[in-house]
Amino acid sequence: MHERDQLLDPLKCLLARCSEGRGATGIISGAVGFGKTALLDTFAEQAAARGHTVLTAVASRAESGFPYSVVAQLFQSALSAGADAPQGTTALLDLLSDPAAAPSRVMHAAHRLLALLSAERPVVLCVDDVQHSDPQSLECLLYLIRRCRPIPVVIVLTYGVTGMAERQSALAELMCRPGVHHLRLGALDEQDVAATVADRFDEATAERCAPQIARASGGNPLLVQALLSDRSTADADPDDTDAELVAGLAFREASAACVHRSGADALLVARGIAMIDGAASLSLLWELVGLEEWAVVSALKLLRESRLITGLRFRHPAIRAAVLDDIPPAERIRLHQRAGLLLRGHGAPAMVVAPHLLAGGFPREDWATRLLMDAARQALTTDDVPLAARCLQLAETGCTDEEQRRRIQTTLARVMWRDRPEAADRLLLNLATPAKTAELPGVASIKVAHTLLMRGMVDDAVEILRRVFHAQSGDCAALALEVAVARLWLASTYPGVSTLLEPELEPALVPHRTPAQAIGQPRLTSNHALWVVLTKGADDTLVAETERLLQNTPVDDDTIHTHVSAVMTLVYADRLKAAETRCARLQAAIADRRSPTWSALLTSVQALIALRQGALPTAAETAEAALASMTEEAWGVEIGLPLATAIEAHTAIGDHAAAGALVNKPVPEAMLQTRFGLHYLYARGRHHLATGYLDAALADFTLCGKKARDWALDCAALAPWRIGLVECWLQRGQRERAVKIADEHLASVGEAPARTQGMALRAQAATRPPSQRLEILGRALDLLQSVGDRYEVALTLADLGRAHQRHSATGQARLIVRQAWHTANECGADALQSSLRPKPSGTVPAQPRSLHRAEGKKAGLLSEAELRVTSLAAQGYSNREISNKLYITVSTVEQHLTRVYRKLNIRHRHELQATFAS
Repeated sequence: MHERDQLLDPLKCLLARCSEGRGATGIISGAVGFGKTALLDTFAEQAAARGHTVLTAVASRAESGFPYSVVAQLFQSALSAGADAPQGTTALLDLLSDPAAAPSRVMHAAHRLLALLSAERPVVLCVDDVQHSDPQSLECLLYLIRRCRPIPVVIVLTYGVTGMAERQSALAELMCRPGVHHLRLGALDEQDVAATVADRFDEATAERCAPQIARASGGNPLLVQALLSDRSTADADPDDTDAELVAGLAFREASAACVHRSGADALLVARGIAMIDGAASLSLLWELVGLEEWAVVSALKLLRESRLITGLRFRHPAIRAAVLDDIPPAERIRLHQRAGLLLRGHGAPAMVVAPHLLAGGFPREDWATRLLMDAARQALTTDDVPLAARCLQLAETGCTDEEQRRRIQTTLARVMWRDRPEAADRLLLNLATPAKTAELPGVASIKVAHTLLMRGMVDDAVEILRRVFHAQSGDCAALALEVAVARLWLASTYPGVSTLLEPELEPALVPHRTPAQAIGQPRLTSNHALWVVLTKGADDTLVAETERLLQNTPVDDDTIHTHVSAVMTLVYADRLKAAETRCARLQAAIADRRSPTWSALLTSVQALIALRQGALPTAAETAEAALASMTEEAWGVEIGLPLATAIEAHTAIGDHAAAGALVNKPVPEAMLQTRFGLHYLYARGRHHLATGYLDAALADFTLCGKKARDWALDCAALAPWRIGLVECWLQRGQRERAVKIADEHLASVGEAPARTQGMALRAQAATRPPSQRLEILGRALDLLQSVGDRYEVALTLADLGRAHQRHSATGQARLIVRQAWHTANECGADALQSSLRPKPSGTVPAQPRSLHRAEGKKAGLLSEAELRVTSLAAQGYSNREISNKLYITVSTVEQHLTRVYRKLNIRHRHELQATFAS
């Protein structure tokens, strides 16, 4: 490198002195990787180019036990000169190989041979890594340095400090000898690094990458060159200005080499630092590696000088990885075991100790079990699910207390359920027997029962739950809470099982408002809200409580079902926009949390929301994505919800082949004992109705209704089975039966939210004489447009158009049918859209024309603002959609429409387009 070239100047002065007939000695020192060898080689090449005789040797730790190995190398290199080598060379080499030769004879012979060589031409001796020389060679080199000053012999040594070398007195004398010229190599600064990068690549790359390379390497030239080599061989685009630093194979190998060349003590200390990565103190480090404190301090100094560490951490993760990879497997296990014990003794956190227990083996002691369970809990707070699972698995393996081992298993199952639900369920199923025999705590037994229900093993689940419900102790608050939650989710989600256990919920759970024991308990609050909305209906207070719970409850393994139940409460309350927003926020919150099971549950709910908003293709795609994200085994009975949504969406679209394929999929029999079964029966009934299988449709709707009534879950917002029956009986021509059921359905709806009421009114209108239908359908349309269910709006508009057709109001009917066609097109209802298309001789309905250009007396009554609002309302947009498009409040939209209705003397939105038809 350019900066290193300048360091040759002092060495060239030594050559000049040698040319004048005088000897000189130079020592090149510096940390490992700083370029001592490269500088020595360059110096040797320049000396040879001047015609000097160059003798070279490389000392190594491996040969430090062989006497005179370095001196033998030096004079062996003289023989490479061939016939020019003095006759004494061979004699000296023979003497060096004689163990009985006296040191004085060897040193005298070496000096005499150098004198003969230098008489011909100047001699340069180069010894690399002199600190590894054998003691006899060191003594001989010192002798030659003292004796060769009057003759033209230059001796240049490279010296890297190691703990071993510092203990060698001969080397200490060499370093302190007067007249020896010292040249110490330092680290590269950022400017030096930038110049090196520019030489290898270009100025732009240097400006971009030099700071990163300088930080990662610490200015160690060997590491700098390794990083540049990795960048040259990387697959990344070299012109990518955002490319990260590439620390690849060359950098790791260079790092490992630096550590090894720093000496045995430094290698041990480096391995210790790599093992406890930042958790070390000096005392812990020397206990771990088994060295004296002074040896550890000395090794740390070497590693810092080589820029491998800062403090007690490696400068870059790749350096630590290289050191760890270099540790032999048996030694690594031993170090992990010792590190775990030492860190625990030094009071390190569980998350620091646990990885060593995992890697080194489990000490069968109670403290280790507790520590691993603590580490698992902490790992879950950072969503490190694999680490949490590994900690619990090891804790279970080493646990000697059977009751505690079962508690660990239930916790492990809860963790594994995030991303491996099948494995989690199988783990809990293994606990079914101890749960039945009261060998498992009540809280864990309820979790096992839940899994059994998911798998359709109803009898076993009932046996466990009956035991827990009857045996619960009033002194155990945790169990009392779990029992209360279990009773609610059984009543709202597994009602077929609930009726087997208890005819009714406890009186404390009957009040409409949240019970007192639910305050501050999100799981109880959420399940209570779901039960209430399905059995009593929703009000603004219940919805507000649910939204507040969703806002303030964090998502974790204990509360994910709480959030799903709360969002479903909003869905059944017809608060679809709020449910959509909350669900999207939950998905965003868990996006990076290694929880595909959570995401699958929320995706299933999102599909249902899309269906009820009339976004049919989105509903079908989302439901099928949910189904594909988990196996049927993982879904268990809960597969009923995404399956029902997909069937109903495909049926509404008109893709009966896709819906039929889903209907033909086998489902767990126990699913029909759940709330999800009601969704499924209703959806399957709709498919049978749409494809003309009226008997099958009647059977599905009837069974759905029977179960809903038997379970006290006869909620139109869950499954409006009576609407299905109305349509079946109408197709059978049995209007009287249809009238009775439609009236019964509307009465059961009561003060339900707008969407549910609107659907009930549309069903009732179908059973009424044409003279009554217009008014009922007008009310239904107003309700449905206010909530934005585009599919139900399209169905109602289609019915309204046909009703006007029967009244011979052809023009108005045509306009309303066009509006229905337009709305069906927007929501993807291909079958409905096709049914509204004119005969082949006609043309496809046009889009309603804008009322901004309306002419005539009636249009002139309206202001520009009223015309804008009226135009969108006539096209079927809800008040909220109009407010979003025109950037005005919903209240302003309502005020404009009120004035328009008064000015034009009309009562319903569907009359707007007909009013301007002429």
